[in-house]
Amino acid sequence: MSELVARTGVAAATIRFYMDHGLLPPAVHVASNRFLYDEKHVEAVRLVRLLRERRSMSLDSIARVLPELLPDLLGTGSAGVFRPEMWGEVLVPGHRDAGVPSLRERLVEIGTEQFSARGYGEVTVDDVCRAADIAKGSFYRQFPSKEELFLAVARNVASRSAELFAAGVAGRELDASGAVDVLADALHAHLAVVLDLTSLAAQGRRGYAPALRSLTATLCAAVEPLLARRARSSRSGASRPAFGNGADADEVVARAVFEGVRRVVAVGSSTTAPQVEGAERLD
Repeated sequence: MSELVARTGVAAATIRFYMDHGLLPPAVHVASNRFLYDEKHVEAVRLVRLLRERRSMSLDSIARVLPELLPDLLGTGSAGVFRPEMWGEVLVPGHRDAGVPSLRERLVEIGTEQFSARGYGEVTVDDVCRAADIAKGSFYRQFPSKEELFLAVARNVASRSAELFAAGVAGRELDASGAVDVLADALHAHLAVVLDLTSLAAQGRRGYAPALRSLTATLCAAVEPLLARRARSSRSGASRPAFGNGADADEVVARAVFEGVRRVVAVGSSTTAPQVEGAERLD
């Protein structure tokens, strides 16, 4: 105990108080009045003290989050496990290492990958937690539900697709039809998220219609500068856009989504259809 006190700067009475509240791993009982402590105890005592001093957390709250910060307390994970993302989220918010994503950011990235690949209905919170290697408690401290994660994913898809579109049209003079093709390419990897969001909004599910409007607005904001340049070129004598009398950004976004669906259908029907005996070929 004396060495643990010296290593942590925490009084023995306080350490015993932490142990009584289940905040520390059990000590190894080697004799009637002798106990051994190791590095896990040093980490745990330091962490409890930090949470008390920097976040003013109650002992009950610390007891709930500590297993996620030090998973070896529950017999999982490896020793020496101050998880970087949890340090950023719990201990020193706003002072996270620039190269280490927060747990929330990791969950959004994992959600983006899974919802895009499998669709909203097929992904569960358990799936996301397994991919992130976290317990459900950690998930629910970031998002109250799968729905809230999906809405965050929709925002991520909107900004990512807008960035891809901007990179795809940089330095190019495209008409509205060309813009549709580039935006369809940008949306391709995450088309399932856009379609699920549209479907859920159409069902009147709370929160999804505003999210769909936000996604559309983000994409429109990326398309509008290109159309504005095209309009200026048209006034100076260049040809008109390929469709519409000066197509607007909303039309480009809607057609890009439709084009994405058309491509999926075209790929799905690209195999040679079976020939029915006696059927006439239509030219």
